[in-house]
This record gives sequence, C-alpha cells and structure tokens, in this order.
Amino acid sequence: MKKLFVVLFAAVMMSFSLVACGGKKDPAGTEQTVSIGSPEEVINQIYAKKTVNLRLMTTVMDLSDSDAVKYNLGLDDASKVKEAAVSEPMMGSQAYSLVAVKVNDAKDTKDVANAMLNGINQRKWICVEADNLKVMAKNDTILLFMVDSSFADTVKVDEIEAAFTGICGGSLDLNLSK
Repeated sequence: MKKLFVVLFAAVMMSFSLVACGGKKDPAGTEQTVSIGSPEEVINQIYAKKTVNLRLMTTVMDLSDSDAVKYNLGLDDASKVKEAAVSEPMMGSQAYSLVAVKVNDAKDTKDVANAMLNGINQRKWICVEADNLKVMAKNDTILLFMVDSSFADTVKVDEIEAAFTGICGGSLDLNLSK
C-alpha cells in the first residue's frame, strides 16, 4: 500500500512539474501562460533543487532605482520589467549573481533577455569576475546567472540551468550565453 501511495504521489508531482511553465488553452481556444511564481519564488525553487553552499541573500529589487537596475540586471531602464529579485553573497567579493525577472509582456522577453546579457557587468565586484554567464527564459520569466568558475565545486552554470529547466517543465524558450 505504501509503494502504491509513493508511486501515485510521484506521478502527481511529476504532472505538476511538467505543466509549471507551459501554456494552457482557455475555453475560447487561446493560449494562456501559466506562471511559475514571483522572481523571489523562482529563486527559492531553484535553491530547493540545487543547494549552493554560499551565504546568500535574496532581495526583491526596487525597479525605480536606476543604478540598482543597471548594476543587477544590466538594463538601462526597467520600463519592460514587472518585478525582479536578485540573490548574491552576503559578504565579500564573491562573483556570484542569480537574478530572476518577470517582464510586463511575454513578447518582450527575448529583447529584455538580450539586453541583460549584453548590459550586465561581469566585473561588478571588487577584484573578481564572473567568467560564466547565462541568460535563460520561459514565457515571461528571465533568469540571469553568472559565477566565477572557481566556484565549480559549489555551483556550475549547468546546474542552475537544469534546476530552472526543471521548474519550467523541462524546456526553455531562450538560452543565451557569452
């Protein structure tokens, strides 16, 4: 009986994960986007799948602060951004940044993701540089992750990508790197 319960529970959880980022049709037959949560929730879901052994702090961003928008998102303005959160080390100069962004309109996802990729400063910390950078997206959610390869024993870009892909039901709409 326990085995049957475990198998049924696993099947239910798998079906939820497969539709987490997918679309669904409303009665009129048009595609609707299913949200995977707020940017802060996206970051928390990633950390639930991939533990990172750094002292990290996740902060919801004030999009009216243009300096913070440029520093954390690499964007010159946040006019196409609905909300954003950033997770970075609490101490010292450690080249690690995980940023989740929700855009106002999913049709702007590709443009905003490209602007983030090309605008982010991989040397924004004192004396260190994130030499690995990837920007990924699903529907209206963009994830920017950059890290110094010296943290490879703690976290790799591919591991964060796999965690994000997992919460998006197994596929991404966009995957960019430098």
